[in-house]
Amino acid sequence: MRGARGKQGDLFATIEVTALRPELRSRLAPLLQALLAEAAKLGPQQAASDDLGNAEAGDDQDHG
Repeated sequence: MRGARGKQGDLFATIEVTALRPELRSRLAPLLQALLAEAAKLGPQQAASDDLGNAEAGDDQDHG
């Protein structure tokens, strides 16, 4: 376990990408488009809020 965890892959290595089956692609495409559209609507303040829409309390300082 430790050996696999400590090994970092080559950033410039070519990887094999498997194409999605057409029926899966047709189901996932609208979901991905909706997700990206929703993410684009978020402003900086909304993106920093928690799941309930409330901004997190406290400061961003690291207190060690």
